[in-house]
Amino acid sequence: MGKRFTAKQLMDKTMPFIWAKLILRLIAVVIIAGMFALVILAVLSERLGVGYVLFIAALIAAPAIYYFMVRFLGYAVRVGHVAVLTETIKTGELPSNQVEYGKNKVAERIGTAATFFFISKVVDRAVQQLQATLQSITGLLGALPGGKTLVSFGKTILKVALKYVDECCIAWIFYGPAEQSAWKGALDGVTIYAQNWKKILGSAVKTAAMVMVLTFVLGVLIALIFVLLIPSAASSLWSFYAFIVGIFIAFAFKQAVIDSWVMIKMLVTFLEVAPSTDLRVDLYGKLGAVSPAFRSMIERAQGEINGDPFAAPRAPLMPPLGGGRPTPSIIFCGQCGAKNPAGTRFCGECGQQI
Repeated sequence: MGKRFTAKQLMDKTMPFIWAKLILRLIAVVIIAGMFALVILAVLSERLGVGYVLFIAALIAAPAIYYFMVRFLGYAVRVGHVAVLTETIKTGELPSNQVEYGKNKVAERIGTAATFFFISKVVDRAVQQLQATLQSITGLLGALPGGKTLVSFGKTILKVALKYVDECCIAWIFYGPAEQSAWKGALDGVTIYAQNWKKILGSAVKTAAMVMVLTFVLGVLIALIFVLLIPSAASSLWSFYAFIVGIFIAFAFKQAVIDSWVMIKMLVTFLEVAPSTDLRVDLYGKLGAVSPAFRSMIERAQGEINGDPFAAPRAPLMPPLGGGRPTPSIIFCGQCGAKNPAGTRFCGECGQQI
């Protein structure tokens, strides 16, 4: 085992990825802001027809530009960042050429970025479904004195604690053996996260408060700076425009820098406990009962192990699932997670058809 790094040290060592995230977001903001600046110029010049056309074009083009710069290119940077962080945490050594390492690792372990993008979206959906269930439980506290404030803060903590599950799943895929199924790695990542929720949530409480304060202060400061840069004689429309652009730039800094710092903190916590976690496969059924998306992850993991990542399994997921075929002696109920002898048609615990 190599040297152990703190979250701050890991952030300092992997700044090329954070700079790349920030530059991509700022480019998107500049392009979109420029488009809307042309709209304002047309309106102030009383060329309303041209302004209307430019406004419609900006509304159509802005989401596409943001998606390409942040979701597409930014996603590749994000996955490469996680690959480098995982290797550094695992071995205690930063890859000599971290950017090249990140690119190669993604190609080696996932095959294509599109495949993992799909995995990430399914993980996000599964987590949202689990989060909705947790929030409905905490919502019962709203009737108590001060309960609404407590529930609101609790939801914020849940969002922070669960927001980076997909990054943890990415990390766990990179951490495991090369022959490991990508879907199985993601499935185990969610399960490990669930098993260690107390430790991860404890880290999230302080992080959530810090994120809220930093985001608010950063947003207000940058927005006000942009407003002050506009001459007092300028149109109020330009002042409003400057304020909105400032907000978006603050949001870009938040996504690139603050979110990266939180992600690193969560990865450090997750990878401290994940290697020594004894996976409870019965949680597959319990989490699947709450989240249809998690059930689809189980199906795709089984299908990938059987040679077709998009085929539904003939039977529920069974251990071991490291890379070979599951043992035929025991199967787990997809509804309640109970063990049943192979070939059983109905679960002996809950009675559901297997």
